[in-house]
Amino acid sequence: MLRNYFGDIVRWVRPSLDTDRNIAPQNTFADPSSPYDVFLSSNALAINRARQEHLASIGLDLNNKRVLEVGAGIGLHTDFFLNLNCDVTVTDGNKENVSEIRRRHPTLRSEVLNLELNEPLSHLGSYDLVYCYGLLYHVKNAESALARLAEVCSGQILLETCVSLGQYEEIIYLQDFISNNQAISGIGSRPTRIWVQNKLRKYFGYAYIPVTQPDHPDFPLNWLCPLTNLLYRSIFVGSKVPLSNESLQTNLPSEQAKFEMLKT
Repeated sequence: MLRNYFGDIVRWVRPSLDTDRNIAPQNTFADPSSPYDVFLSSNALAINRARQEHLASIGLDLNNKRVLEVGAGIGLHTDFFLNLNCDVTVTDGNKENVSEIRRRHPTLRSEVLNLELNEPLSHLGSYDLVYCYGLLYHVKNAESALARLAEVCSGQILLETCVSLGQYEEIIYLQDFISNNQAISGIGSRPTRIWVQNKLRKYFGYAYIPVTQPDHPDFPLNWLCPLTNLLYRSIFVGSKVPLSNESLQTNLPSEQAKFEMLKT
């Protein structure tokens, strides 16, 4: 069952990340210093692939959902949900990025959404899923962002973020460099895993962490003594209802297994 379910999704994931048939390939950009190059580098595409292959393996019900995608960049993750027959609203805080989203996905609803403004999100509507991968650590007021996203979510938030190491509930702040894939305010944050877990419980009710981590060096497997790295990433699922899923756990693990694709 897992092999079939996972295999179907993985076959959808790879084309959308490697060769988007609906857009011009990367080398057609006239300007070699295009602001979108940060999203199209080999490293960026590799981590996107690892993220989505891992998400497909968790076994969540992601079909036919209303999805709010936040911090979408230029919309490279969006096809994952479109291929699951989802109705996706695509958002980013950078107007330039949203222009590129509209070029790539002209039939979808797309909005400029700056989560630093501390404004209600009710104008966006209500969603079954919020997809928040690669955004939270680029937000200065991360708790406010999670609280407002919870207000428009009736199901789950799928969250991937950089975290700081530590066993206590705390968050640190740092300056992001200027780029289309960095913080709109110029200030990002690095919460600890327990900070994220507790905030998800506060605003969504339930919080889970996958048993596995994506197959990428930014996702540590040993949290007690991790390898030295510039970034440490973790994945969370916040939910308005309790989930029964053997791929998810409620306690913060000190170790996680590396997810590896099934070989067929």
